Amino acid sequence: MKGLFQNVRTILRMQSRRPKERLLSLPLVLENQGLQQIIQVPINEFPLYLPMPIFPPPGILVGTSLSLPLSADVNFIHVAGPSFEEVSLRYGGCFVGSQLSFYPGYFARTIAKIAYCAAVYTLGIAPFKGSPIRRVILGEDLSIGHWVGAWTGDPANEAKGLHAMQVRMEDSNVHVILRLFAQFNTPEYHVVLQPTAGYFIQPKKFPWR
Repeated sequence: MKGLFQNVRTILRMQSRRPKERLLSLPLVLENQGLQQIIQVPINEFPLYLPMPIFPPPGILVGTSLSLPLSADVNFIHVAGPSFEEVSLRYGGCFVGSQLSFYPGYFARTIAKIAYCAAVYTLGIAPFKGSPIRRVILGEDLSIGHWVGAWTGDPANEAKGLHAMQVRMEDSNVHVILRLFAQFNTPEYHVVLQPTAGYFIQPKKFPWR
């Protein structure tokens, strides 16, 4: 997450444990006629794009194999500063880009962890002590795409505020739909949490949140 959202956290001045160590400039990649260079750009002049991974729906919902690797695209949302096109014109029409460190599995595990915490907050720890999602979060089970993916229904969380999520129940599964950086109209993610085998959650007692 740090590698994926580091520029966003820096420019939007999000909470940090080391505020005195905030960067005053960020690296920008320029490429012209095959020659690449990295320059430092002040944060108030940096083209800030929010990279949001795009996943397929959770495999458990569409019947895909547990062994399939998690695939992902990345959608870049312009949130602050000049656009890449404007910066390109400033530097003579060269290619402009930013370095990004990203592994789909790590990001999906973080999404799963957030969803797990939301479900535990809503229902308590008891239903999920033996849930398969625990081994996924710990990296002991690599079938992350079976449980984590894109939300494909109507928007569940409003596009406002920093982050938003909903916890729902259908049949024997608990579903968490969450949206990071919601105010930028980001995509929603869907995490399916299968309760511990034999544990039954009574829908009438389910505290919707």
